[in-house]
Amino acid sequence: MKYQNLTAFEKHLEQTSGSHLSKVFLIISGCAHERRQIAEHIALAIERKEGNIQFAAPDASAMEEVIEQLNTTSLLAGKGVFFLDGIDKLKKQAIAPLASYVVKPSPFSYLILGASSGKTLGDLYLQGKKELIACDLTEEKPWDRKERIKRSLLQFAAREGKSLKPDALEHLVENVGLDLPALEQEVTKLITYVGERKEIVLSDVDLLCPVAKSATLWQLAEAAIWQEKIPKLDESIDLGFLLPLIGQLRTHLQNGLTIAELLARGASSSDIRHTLPALKPAFLDRALATVPMRRAPFFKAALNYLFEMEFQAKNGSLDPALLLELFLIKITQLKKPHALPPSQSPRRS
Repeated sequence: MKYQNLTAFEKHLEQTSGSHLSKVFLIISGCAHERRQIAEHIALAIERKEGNIQFAAPDASAMEEVIEQLNTTSLLAGKGVFFLDGIDKLKKQAIAPLASYVVKPSPFSYLILGASSGKTLGDLYLQGKKELIACDLTEEKPWDRKERIKRSLLQFAAREGKSLKPDALEHLVENVGLDLPALEQEVTKLITYVGERKEIVLSDVDLLCPVAKSATLWQLAEAAIWQEKIPKLDESIDLGFLLPLIGQLRTHLQNGLTIAELLARGASSSDIRHTLPALKPAFLDRALATVPMRRAPFFKAALNYLFEMEFQAKNGSLDPALLLELFLIKITQLKKPHALPPSQSPRRS
């Protein structure tokens, strides 16, 4: 049986830990830290059922020795729980004895397997279909992963007697990205900083947590919307980078549209500064110089393109790097005077 949602998998563990718990589990996730956490969660479910266990994480390359240990009983030490990580990196001949083992696993032990990808594990799935329970997170939607990581961080903080305000949690995830070990490290730092205080708030995150990624995203979004040329993409573009960038692009475009509409109604620069007090003066000066050359139709069309990119990103239809490149090409074309219909084409002063 395969679960592609961690919540459903954890519910399965909860329901079976008191009765029939599988002897073989497979965790597939691109994050080694996450695989280890899930393995430890499985071990806790086994401990609830068996009462006494011995957890070990041997080297997966010593497969024959591991299988011998799996088939060995110990009356004193309790049930053995073996976590073999990185099995997708093993050669085919090393996986073969493992595939044979999962057909009829030992009654004396539990085996938890970890892999970053399931592409090379077809035989293992096939052989172990009666006994093996898999948790495969590789096809998890990015917004589901984000919400799951946020829940995990709330639980992480709660174990230390702390709570995270929603805006602080959101800001932390946007700044650091969906890197669970890095996020847990930042929460640990925040827990230490707040001391006896029970609640972690936005100002704590602003003060202590890195803003390098946020700054990079803001600068790239600013260059994409306000400069004439396509900005250079130095980052490795994945969904963890693209989705926060979409948020920054949307902010720039919405600010631009607001400025354009205010200018069209005859608002002065001081009126606009009053309406958008959060914008830095230097940035607003640049925007006020650029908006009259583009006007509202540019920002509306670009927001439509942004919506299309976000929809495709969340549905996994195209590579994130390609989606971003196509979006940048489209809005660069929009910046040209002839890109919009004559009635909408921005006038250059």
